[in-house]
Amino acid sequence: MQRAFQSSRIGNIPLKNRFFRSATHDYFANPDGSISDRQIDIIEDLAKHRVGAIITAITAIRADGISIENQNRLDDDRYIESLRKLCDVAHKHGSKVFVQLAHGGAKSLLEADSMIYSPSKVQLNEDVSTTEMSQKDIARIVDDFIRAAHRSKLAKADGVQLHAAHGYLLSQFISSVSNARTDEYGGSAINRFRIVKEIIERIVAEVDFPVILKLNSNLIRGNHFIEEENETYLADLIEMIKDAKSAGCVAVELSGTGFQQLSQITHPYFIHQAIEVKKHVDIPVILVGGIRNTKHIQQVMDANIDFVSMSRPLICEPDLVDKFKVGQFKARCILCNQCFVLPTTKDRRCVFHK
Repeated sequence: MQRAFQSSRIGNIPLKNRFFRSATHDYFANPDGSISDRQIDIIEDLAKHRVGAIITAITAIRADGISIENQNRLDDDRYIESLRKLCDVAHKHGSKVFVQLAHGGAKSLLEADSMIYSPSKVQLNEDVSTTEMSQKDIARIVDDFIRAAHRSKLAKADGVQLHAAHGYLLSQFISSVSNARTDEYGGSAINRFRIVKEIIERIVAEVDFPVILKLNSNLIRGNHFIEEENETYLADLIEMIKDAKSAGCVAVELSGTGFQQLSQITHPYFIHQAIEVKKHVDIPVILVGGIRNTKHIQQVMDANIDFVSMSRPLICEPDLVDKFKVGQFKARCILCNQCFVLPTTKDRRCVFHK
């Protein structure tokens, strides 16, 4: 457990401990997509209570890639100022900031644009289907990721995280279920990963900025076992992570799909996948999902996984890392998932908040 509180590094970035706040959408962005004062207060509360690194809420690289209501954006220079304020308050307390960049793809809100992009055509409902991206579309998306990374650097962030999990655009390319392309962006694991590798390489070369990658540990929603389709996917995942490392990626955060179905599991959801990745790839691994007590943290550290990442427990208790440090055993969070509802219905984030 003591190892979790020791200083560490990702790439050339020093970290005060091994705790990450995983990217957490809070529904509190300003109407124009800029970061609000309330969001800055949330980040400061985490930073002053010993969270070593904070990954921002999901941030859209294009207006047509917004996938959640009240989402932050970084597709224009006007968003740099508010992001810089967020970074400044985190840095004041010694925490690092990574900006999570994403495009919704087939998960984009219908009102965001009349054209919904995805790697392959998807029928969203009876009347609406997505548009399969041309290679020119792919090139434009890649350019927009690079521009967003450059704005993140101008805002004094410490790096970016590419969101290639949870069914958003980059995840749609990676998945053999959603990617049926027959060109160089489809087929094999390396081809499906090609767009992500191109983005990493260009951010490293052109922006000179650290890149973390967020990936799904499972292919089948709610299934945490390494068997059948998930076993095949894990082999692909390891090849993709090797490719990411060769492109200059400094760390991977392993997440997954189906958290709501996994709430009864008594160990970190995807710890076995993380252990397998560590056997094959020499890259720092950040593990998120189901980590909510000091026993879980010890399991992660004993498995030689590099970093612990939490979301819902830190919504409930922003000072949780401090509480763990002085002996609290478990988070108050009961994994009820009301944090997805309460911000828009009750203007609060947790059932335990007033």
